[in-house]
Amino acid sequence: MHTRHTKQWAWPCSVLATAFLLAWLAESTPLAGQPINPQVYKKQFEKAKADADVIAKVRVLAAVCTAAKGEKPRTVTLQVSLQVLDVDKGPVKKNDVVVVSHEVGLPTGPGPRSYGYMGAVRQFPFTPGVKGDVALRWDKERKAYVNVAGWVEQPNNASIPTEVGQAFVAGDPAPKK
Repeated sequence: MHTRHTKQWAWPCSVLATAFLLAWLAESTPLAGQPINPQVYKKQFEKAKADADVIAKVRVLAAVCTAAKGEKPRTVTLQVSLQVLDVDKGPVKKNDVVVVSHEVGLPTGPGPRSYGYMGAVRQFPFTPGVKGDVALRWDKERKAYVNVAGWVEQPNNASIPTEVGQAFVAGDPAPKK
């Protein structure tokens, strides 16, 4: 009788143990390729503002590809022209244009392979026509402003130049592939 009773409960107990193990793993182990909540980037921007010389709301007028490297993942360096819309801190004025160099990792494919790029469009305004917030610092050696942080609440998913010398301007139609 003892063995029959044990066999009777063995299967339900193993199913229950497996369910608890899977529930525990789901809570403690993040899924591979899971996108990051964009609010994380807003919090990073809020923290980084303390170290900035300029804090402003801007609109991207144009982006020019000045360098490209790598195969997969491929990275491009963009010179981004930012029109100042509103100033919170710093020596820039409304309607000034500030040019900032910004490096972007391009997506390697659809789905999880685009998550890095989709995060990047939230972290700094670099797509033509998009509006966002920037925190910039003056680099004495380069004699230019450099990116400290940024926040783009509503990305526009506009195309960016990916070949050296290519330039895209806000309001341009999407390039034909």
